[in-house]
Amino acid sequence: MPVVSEVTMKKITCRCDAVIEIDAPDSIDLDADAAMVSRLATGDSPSAVCPRCGAIVRAELPLRVTAKSCGLDLVILPEMERLSAYRGKADPAGTSEILLGYQELFERTRMVRDELDARAVELLKYALQGKAEEAEPDAEITVFYNGLKDGSLEFHILGLKSGQAGVVKLPRASYDKVVANLPGSIAREPYKTIFSGRYRSIKKLGFLSSTSDAG
Repeated sequence: MPVVSEVTMKKITCRCDAVIEIDAPDSIDLDADAAMVSRLATGDSPSAVCPRCGAIVRAELPLRVTAKSCGLDLVILPEMERLSAYRGKADPAGTSEILLGYQELFERTRMVRDELDARAVELLKYALQGKAEEAEPDAEITVFYNGLKDGSLEFHILGLKSGQAGVVKLPRASYDKVVANLPGSIAREPYKTIFSGRYRSIKKLGFLSSTSDAG
């Protein structure tokens, strides 16, 4: 995978416990290579073939992603940092917005490619997740933005009992309406909580709710 920064050799572990060395960047500047946006938006990330079992092993290593042209300054942390991020304790010395796992990076890059406001997309995801949970209250629902399709915003809904991914397309007008009301919306709960701190995702609401109930 081409990179636009210094590449260093890093070690990752396959599911068969083999340790593999892989070329992986420490940071990526999306302004320096427009093609990188397309690659990340389609889920292209550093990977290697395990010499022991032949599996493709993808690296989920800490990564800085910037693009001054659109005010982007992200640090992508491994999934194992999720609870720390929910508690506001991940990457304590940093100031960049936090994403967790490369799937969130791929999703955000699709928003950059499509020139969408990530906050507005997150509000739409919140509404879609709420409707899905009403239909299947015991399911663990996750909603991802998948890109613009024929002028509509396409979202994938995962975690349904059927085992299939639901696909929902919202008209651009729905997004535009959310953008127009964004300043007032993000000042109210639960959106105020969603966008507080450095990890700004509807995913942390479930954790905060569970800890509140436990307390």
